Amino acid sequence: MKTANKILEEELPLAGQASPVTPQLMKLDGYRITSETEVPEEEFLMRMYDKPCLPRRDLTAVTGMEKCGKTFFTSMLMACCAQRQVLELERIREQPLKVMWYDTEQSRQSTKTIFTDRVGKMVSEDAVLDVNYLIYNVRACTYQERMDCLIAGIETYKPDLVIIDNVSDLLPSVNDADQSQRLVTQLMELATSGNCNIVVVIHLNRSGDKRNLRGWLGTEILHKSFEVFYCEQVPQSELYSVEQLFTRKFRISTKLYYRINDEGLPEKASRPNALAGNEDDGYDSRKSNVYAIHSNKVDSFNQKYIIRNANSQSKSWEWNYNLLFADAMDGHTTMYRDTLKEAAMKLSGILQPKYYEKVFNEALEKQVIMTTLDRKGRIVVYTTPT
Repeated sequence: MKTANKILEEELPLAGQASPVTPQLMKLDGYRITSETEVPEEEFLMRMYDKPCLPRRDLTAVTGMEKCGKTFFTSMLMACCAQRQVLELERIREQPLKVMWYDTEQSRQSTKTIFTDRVGKMVSEDAVLDVNYLIYNVRACTYQERMDCLIAGIETYKPDLVIIDNVSDLLPSVNDADQSQRLVTQLMELATSGNCNIVVVIHLNRSGDKRNLRGWLGTEILHKSFEVFYCEQVPQSELYSVEQLFTRKFRISTKLYYRINDEGLPEKASRPNALAGNEDDGYDSRKSNVYAIHSNKVDSFNQKYIIRNANSQSKSWEWNYNLLFADAMDGHTTMYRDTLKEAAMKLSGILQPKYYEKVFNEALEKQVIMTTLDRKGRIVVYTTPT
């Protein structure tokens, strides 16, 4: 056994030296993941076309232009919390879910009408609305009051699903980078501590690009959300669609189409005839226009970026999007959209700007590239991890 003098002799040379174990290091070690770390299994609240979506302890974003069906889609989500299935949405667990709808935009009358005359009519008559639904209209509050009440509500009532419509109203400015980052961090912490999924509704920027969510807040949400759903009204029709733009895990490749019936309720609709049999919505293969891919044009393109499908009768060739945009980016991690367009058209041999936009959008669909905004609101393209 060491004597007190012996211990003192060993410790004295170390006097004045900084301890290698600091409070920051101890905190860091608390976040470490090892092969033995016990973490809860990922739990999803719903399925869409049999693919899991809306995970607990994470964020889901819903976006689109004004009056494009975002609130109809969130109404379906709310109804599915009580009704096992709504159109192509299905609640995974048998027991109903508790949902909080946090409306910052509409009047109190509109909020109640949507709740009673839309959500209420989509669920079975035996559903007790005021038990599993927590509906709040906070339009008259300041942005700080809205945030404080949101935190209190989630911590107290423990909802399974939280829908914030519109998340931009929790900030004084969606273009404040620091506040946007702080808000998204708070929401992620709330989703984790509350064991819920938080759906954030946010508009698009005026450019109309469906991957350009509004302001710096939209950029943060795009980067941090588990998945993003895009809502729109199908051009020149009475149909609406919901598309999953991206996800970190389960890709839902099928769009949900619906119409509003005479009772003001959404009902399932078929894919529009003009789009049937064509993978890319909005591009009718029967029409002769600059958007469509014509097999007799393939030889005019740079063959380095063409993939031939000898065994396919329906699609004899396709673009190698990964290679084309990797070469066009020329080693850069980000590039302005117009600069990339010039480089990609030159490399590929594409002459029609409108046809290039089709190829660009296909690359976005396949998540080969993504877009965001810089501080001046310019569209920036960046490559996604492979």
